[in-house]
Amino acid sequence: MELPSRGSVTHWLEELKLGHEAAAQQLWNRYFFQLVTLARNRFRGLGRDVDEEDIALSALKSAMLGVQNNRFPDLSDRTGLWPLLVTITARKSINELNRQRAKKRNRGLEQRLENDQMLAGAGPTPEFALMVAEHIDTLVEGLGDETLGTIVTLKLGGYTNEEIASKLDVSTRTVVRKLHRIRQEWEAATAE
Repeated sequence: MELPSRGSVTHWLEELKLGHEAAAQQLWNRYFFQLVTLARNRFRGLGRDVDEEDIALSALKSAMLGVQNNRFPDLSDRTGLWPLLVTITARKSINELNRQRAKKRNRGLEQRLENDQMLAGAGPTPEFALMVAEHIDTLVEGLGDETLGTIVTLKLGGYTNEEIASKLDVSTRTVVRKLHRIRQEWEAATAE
């Protein structure tokens, strides 16, 4: 089905909620290369074992599936979509970094991610979303527990406690308890 010539992110989101693949293609065209740039900036100086395009594709897929499955019911326009895409891309970048650290723990991949640079070009600026993502990165690293980091990543990705429990093969009560622990640790970290 061809979409009308309206080039509106709001329109594409409405069409995506209805399951129109053409809307997904338009959103991909609009945001893919910006997300590749964002992922590339997150890994600058950490080696080239990362495929930034895979991260961008995965982030777009997660966001689009989330829209189609109504995980983001308040998402209606580009001002909401861009920060969501940046956050999901940051989460997927953290996951990739954690995988690399697990593989190369003894080879010096312990250095922190460099500060992200603002994306150039048209569209909304990600400055605030990047600041939030960086702050979350720091808080997640401070947890020192890969499972807690995974729970944070999934929660920020729009997953429910039940979905997280299913993915981790634990009880929902365990997820709730770990989320409570995360909140306590983060409150203590931000109070210092």
